Amino acid sequence: MVPVNSKLLKQGGGSLVAGLLGVASLSVPQSALAQSAPAESEAVEVAQAAAPAAATAAESTAAIEEVVITGTRVVRDGYQAPTPVSVIGVEQMQSFASPNIADAVRTLPAISSGSSPTTSVSTASTGNSNINALNLRSLGENRTLVLVDGQRSVASSLSGLVDVNLIPQDLVQRVEVVTGGASAQYGSDALGGVVNFVLDKKFTGLKTNTQYGATTHGDGDNALASLTYGTPFGEGRGHFIFSGSYRWQDVIPVNTRDWNLEGWQFMNNPTYSVGGVLTGQPQRLLLDRVSCSTCIAGGIIVGGQQLYTNAQGQILRRNVQTSLRGTAWGQGGMPYQFEFGDLVSDPDMRGGDWQSTQVRGSPAGTSLSGGSRTASLFTRGSWALTDSINVFAQAAYARDKNRNYSFSTEDTGGITLARDNAFLSDEIKSVMAAQSLDFIRIGSQHPDIPITQPTNTREVTRLVLGADGKFGDGWSWDAYYQHGISKLENVAKYITANANMTRAYDAVYNANGAIVCRSTRDVDPNNGCKPYNPMGFGVNTQQAIDYVTGDGQQMWREQQLTQNVAAFAVSGSPFSTWAGEVSVATGIEWRQEEVGKGKNDAISNTGPAGGWWVGGYRPSKGGYTVREAFVETVVPVLKDLPLFQYVDLSGAVRATDYSTSGNVETWKVGLNWTLIDDLRFRGSLSHDIRAPNLEELYSNGSGGAPAITNPWILDNGAPITESISSPRIGNPELTPEIADSYGLGFVLSPRFLPGFNFSVDYWHIDIEDSIGLPTTQDIINGCFNGQTDFCSAISFADGSRNILAVNRTPFNYTSQVASGIDLEASYVFDPSAIIASIPGTVQLRAMATNYRKNATTINGVVNDTAGENTSVGPPNWKWNASVNYSLENIRASVMARGISAGVYDNDWIVCSSNCPASDPKFVTVSDNRIPSAIFWDTSFTYGFDYGSSKIEAYLNMRNVFDRDPPIVAAAPGGFSYTIAPANAQLYDVLGRTFTVGFRTSF
Repeated sequence: MVPVNSKLLKQGGGSLVAGLLGVASLSVPQSALAQSAPAESEAVEVAQAAAPAAATAAESTAAIEEVVITGTRVVRDGYQAPTPVSVIGVEQMQSFASPNIADAVRTLPAISSGSSPTTSVSTASTGNSNINALNLRSLGENRTLVLVDGQRSVASSLSGLVDVNLIPQDLVQRVEVVTGGASAQYGSDALGGVVNFVLDKKFTGLKTNTQYGATTHGDGDNALASLTYGTPFGEGRGHFIFSGSYRWQDVIPVNTRDWNLEGWQFMNNPTYSVGGVLTGQPQRLLLDRVSCSTCIAGGIIVGGQQLYTNAQGQILRRNVQTSLRGTAWGQGGMPYQFEFGDLVSDPDMRGGDWQSTQVRGSPAGTSLSGGSRTASLFTRGSWALTDSINVFAQAAYARDKNRNYSFSTEDTGGITLARDNAFLSDEIKSVMAAQSLDFIRIGSQHPDIPITQPTNTREVTRLVLGADGKFGDGWSWDAYYQHGISKLENVAKYITANANMTRAYDAVYNANGAIVCRSTRDVDPNNGCKPYNPMGFGVNTQQAIDYVTGDGQQMWREQQLTQNVAAFAVSGSPFSTWAGEVSVATGIEWRQEEVGKGKNDAISNTGPAGGWWVGGYRPSKGGYTVREAFVETVVPVLKDLPLFQYVDLSGAVRATDYSTSGNVETWKVGLNWTLIDDLRFRGSLSHDIRAPNLEELYSNGSGGAPAITNPWILDNGAPITESISSPRIGNPELTPEIADSYGLGFVLSPRFLPGFNFSVDYWHIDIEDSIGLPTTQDIINGCFNGQTDFCSAISFADGSRNILAVNRTPFNYTSQVASGIDLEASYVFDPSAIIASIPGTVQLRAMATNYRKNATTINGVVNDTAGENTSVGPPNWKWNASVNYSLENIRASVMARGISAGVYDNDWIVCSSNCPASDPKFVTVSDNRIPSAIFWDTSFTYGFDYGSSKIEAYLNMRNVFDRDPPIVAAAPGGFSYTIAPANAQLYDVLGRTFTVGFRTSF
């Protein structure tokens, strides 16, 4: 087979035929999207998603056209912004089989991957598990600005993520998604765009919602109950709203889906080279029936060690082969000989006893989804002081407690037991003596230690006081102050303490013949150490397990995020040109972000990276303030001329002063050109920023336990694999990222087909001084290859080149370029216009995004991830399409969600023979293709009157055909043998899910 660069094989187009179906529940209520509070007195028409059966297509279209989403601070009737804006209406969100609206928002093709309960199942050290965050343009969640009613919300994590779970979902009227750079309008973080959750602040009446859902695999149970009440008072001058909800989602601790039980994984090809000579075979093989060769659950001998003295007189250890390799232990410590597979490349193998040692599908493997309990309360009161001045007060509180079953205590051969270890049998000691082994090396999953269970509690409080009013001839003003607090508590149960584990492994006999720790016998008889046996199931006492997992301590941390925001804005029309009124909006803002009030356990503060197996929870402390001023305008230029029915120019400028990095300016210009009634062109050019967040500036050491290759220590000529701590340390010298963006597009609304709209938009984003975080392996390789700046981040064990920890610090050292094309089509019509006997209204909508480029450049090396259907890149195409049919009391919809075929890495080379030599970027592989996928959803709602109340019964089903996700296999080595072979950020991994419930309104 001739080697082929996979970049030439990227799939184009995707399966867009289903786009003809359209999208269900089309809802296009629109209003000015402003970070300052919208004017209380502004009347905003809301077009309901499903028109009554009696409505004609023309009437439906007219209702839609009365409401305009602007994506700008300028409040101007009928203005259409040059930046595309997508809307998800309340009924589309309700039709999705999920207890949270984040899943519905993620169906938009412009939103790529993002954190969710199914993507953070192995997260323990960061405390971010179960957060629902959004990622526009696949630029990163921290480059998507999430607003609530046009205002910032305090984050739910140190990295600045706003947890969509905690937004009062029963009051969300619609979600507006502004794509493209918007920093000049809304401030930092809007490089990818803005997602604005618009609440129904004038709701009147009483409504409830009760629902239950699950998967058809018998797991994932979830439920939601909510109540919302709103009423005017004071003869209509005031309005009061209250909303409360409670929802729970059961954890799915073991992933027993069929696709997770076949052992799919990449592994290094053991015959890639023989005796240092390349064989022409690929370096990596994509195989099924792959499991771990060096980490059998009850323990396995993987090699030996001998002591030797080097030229400097240091006593060191070297790894050696031994005939004991493959000795494993089962229940009660019973030894047996493990059968290795036909292909072995530690820590992976194919075949042999792979099923008996399979980790995927067991409690030690990655779980499928986290569980949570979430309660939220929201209340708002407003009052018209005069006909032109309104005041309001708003309070929101949400508490989310969630947990995962993250991982077992994995070790792929790093346990060393001395020849006099009391738990070793006489037979093994005899062989060790005969082969001059001072130590044996063991791998184990420590089955006597329970699975690590991180629990995170987030309490978010948001208080807002504001006022707005009108003055003069069409001028308005608004002002608000917001105080937000996020109290974060992270606890991880059953993490092992490094020092305790090291002492407990070293078990010996005392003078009385009892098994004790060597440190207890020889150093301190009162140190409390309990000997621990890593060989077998059910071989350790509870006292030993308690000792190695902290001896009464747990890994925990408490800290608080605080956000204060004050803003004032004025908008109006100072004068007119012959083409129309010139509109202006201007204002000032002040914002303060802080992290502090931290507490944590003592073990997390020990050593260079914390004393736990995954580092530790170290609280952070720091903050910054931001002062901003902005001005925005829309200037009509031409009107009622041939080919220039209407043309306007828009512009925005924002000056920002950061206490950490100084002054920065952002700007945006836009053009709208309506050629004729049927066709409008739009374009924009912007200069945007993203300031470093609190984690990037002040993180004090939370991290993980990655498995790395250590190039200083070789085993059979190959670098050994070690599991180390790798904490993330903040960098207060960071400066804002700078992005230049532009977009060009058109909107077609043909008069001969009322109710039809079609748009195409090209977008391009170029980010400089991007904040990047080097990987742990990059730091190690850089130091080994002579880049001494990296060496200070590495901590070695005394007297050896074994790595203990690697500190990771972010820098402004990368750049990124992303580009793509958005397409959207919608059509609303009454089928009676075609066949008179068919009642009701049909709504069609199709949306697609073609991700053409997503390239990051580091030290001159370009890595384009567009088309890589792994967790690092967006697919070439992401689309959805559906149809909604509504009668007076019935709504039904069908949606298709599609992902185009892709690859693992655009630079990998697929070959089976005559393969070139691999290097870290251009790796030769046996397979590089990830197939396409389409998932189908459906919903059905039936409404009826019961006395004075209206009741809706509904059934929603997601992934109707229970389609498995495409196999997305993990890389070789490390802990890949625990990872499910699927990309939960992109594909549906739960299988068929359903939701049934009742909504009532009075």
